[in-house]
Amino acid sequence: MNEPDKGLIAAIAEQRQVVAVHAPEDMPTFERVLELLPKLQEQLGLGRFLGALAIDHKPRLLYHFVLTTGSPVAVLGPQVVLKVYGDSPRGEGPLQQAWRDRGLDVPRLVCGEAGDCSWLLIEHLELHPAATLLTDQLALVDQLASMGRTMHRPTRDVEPLLRPLDEVMIPRWKKAVAALLGSGQNVPSSWLGRAVAAYASGRAVPLHGDLAPANLGKSRSGRLIVFDASALQGPAAFDAARWSARAGPGGFGPEALLRRWMSVENLPSDREPWDLLAAECVLEAGSREIVRSRGTHGSLRTPQGAAAAGVSELLTVASTHWF
Repeated sequence: MNEPDKGLIAAIAEQRQVVAVHAPEDMPTFERVLELLPKLQEQLGLGRFLGALAIDHKPRLLYHFVLTTGSPVAVLGPQVVLKVYGDSPRGEGPLQQAWRDRGLDVPRLVCGEAGDCSWLLIEHLELHPAATLLTDQLALVDQLASMGRTMHRPTRDVEPLLRPLDEVMIPRWKKAVAALLGSGQNVPSSWLGRAVAAYASGRAVPLHGDLAPANLGKSRSGRLIVFDASALQGPAAFDAARWSARAGPGGFGPEALLRRWMSVENLPSDREPWDLLAAECVLEAGSREIVRSRGTHGSLRTPQGAAAAGVSELLTVASTHWF
């Protein structure tokens, strides 16, 4: 196997520095991921390094490669994206494979585990933004909600690999609230109990868990492609609430998008979706504050220029449903 090229070495060094500064507690996990990388390069026939698709504080790799001639995973196409996590097992790969088998437009992939790590190798697709105009938002919600009918169907073989929604979201929600309080925003302490109840509510089904503009796109033929599932398990309304909180500010608004999604997927119209929306609006507001304070793209979910925008709108929506 050839030695890593200078671009790969530089990308590793840059992400190591970011993790060390912003998430030093995750450095052992990140080093475990880096230890596995050369083995995967050889095992999967990964050739020239084309770049890092994300360099942030998360202890995982997201790298773009060319496959070598004779690669055992040549069915994925000439270029691939490698994701390596420092924990296992993860449901992301198996869940997206199950969705593809059901006819959803998700990229082809192979996945596996090695030691304490898990990895995915995904076909690289040239995608266009899913919605470039405000007038596209409602049509996009209609498409996502229609896909939700399939995404949220029980998947018995995969369900043991899915992470409970409340266990994943509550720690993140607390960090978001801390950022809001640190910036002078008012977040009532009683809202924590509301968030805990919301994330633990309802019938648990498979969730994408991270629907955002960064995690979908349109193919050259115009088909909507969804990827990067967090593979969680919780109420179906969570995916709707998360998308609405992220895409709504500055446009039709979170409430209008959630109402539209609920009608298309035929979600229950009780308190559950609205409590989840309130929780997600608080989390999204805090996430934007974190991005603003770091002066970076953070998790690449919100453009830099819009990081601080919409915080007041999001907290107002939460207050509407929790006061």
